[in-house]
Amino acid sequence: MTLRADLQAAAKKALGNREGSVVVLDPKTGAVLAMYSNPSYDPNLIASHNGNVVNEALDGLQKDTAKPLLANAYQERYMPGSTFKIVTTTVGLETGKIDMMSVFKNERAWVPPNTKKPIRNYGKKVCGGDLAEVFRRSCNISFAQTAVAIGPDLMVNGANRFGFDERIPFDLPGAAASTFGGIAADFADSLALLAIHGFGQGQVQITPLHMAMIAGSVANGGVMMKPHVIDSTRTRNGTVMSTTAPEAWKTPMSPATAATMTQLMVGVAQSGTAACCLQLNGGVSVAAKTGTAQLNAEGEKQRSHAWITAFAPAEAPRFVVSVFIKGVNDAVSASTGGRLAGPVARDVLNAALALPAAP
Repeated sequence: MTLRADLQAAAKKALGNREGSVVVLDPKTGAVLAMYSNPSYDPNLIASHNGNVVNEALDGLQKDTAKPLLANAYQERYMPGSTFKIVTTTVGLETGKIDMMSVFKNERAWVPPNTKKPIRNYGKKVCGGDLAEVFRRSCNISFAQTAVAIGPDLMVNGANRFGFDERIPFDLPGAAASTFGGIAADFADSLALLAIHGFGQGQVQITPLHMAMIAGSVANGGVMMKPHVIDSTRTRNGTVMSTTAPEAWKTPMSPATAATMTQLMVGVAQSGTAACCLQLNGGVSVAAKTGTAQLNAEGEKQRSHAWITAFAPAEAPRFVVSVFIKGVNDAVSASTGGRLAGPVARDVLNAALALPAAP
């Protein structure tokens, strides 16, 4: 198995008792080095030789609304919030709709075409500037406008190039497919919906594993590797029968775009929404994108998921981490991805970077 007990322990400790998941990948090979989900369950309960004990345990687990039987790292989908801006920005750069010289107006609210309902930045703040600035500050309006400028056909195609609406080729059963939330025709008459999807709200849904793969494609020069946990198959006496060779799955961006995205994500870690909580030991450079996925309509009691995806060292990536914390209570929902998920990513990356480098 590619999973490391030490990184699993680090992920469990960093996440604590909060509901969510932590995934760590090698961006160059797709090897899953850690994949921890909470809630989980004690497998000994369903391994008993007493059928009544097993049935009682299974009944309780199946009725549990927290779904402990599901590995939420790869079997459950969640709204990604602003972490999805990695996708929107990449598609904008790849299609030539934006570049590093693009400038977005400083705005508090913006009304998309064919609607009267405004889109606002997180916290209803005024936000704008060049691409580096709006990515660093995570301005919702700027990425809503980018999605509209890209248009339905190119935006849906760009999301598909990242693997949305397609089952991930994972070597564990039951991997859920992330969804962009519609085909091009669905957005042609509703650019407002496309705008909302541009910053990861609406019907966009993703697994934490897939989010790590997206960051991994940036870290790996534009190539997304197939994830795997099986490193080799052996006979009972230990003889190796086969090994898992690294294999590319998607190429959602060029090396040049990957370099630009790395630059933008470094800005997030240095002076943006992750700057509060992602300083690594020894001053190791890190690239990141945070997300705060708001689940309720305006005026309703707010619930929001906290996200971060990051890789380090930024200039020669060895590890990618994706952290998801489920918005199940006021304590989670009142904060942001950077402040909640950031420290988890920091602790896990520090643990990973302390490991000896592969030969």
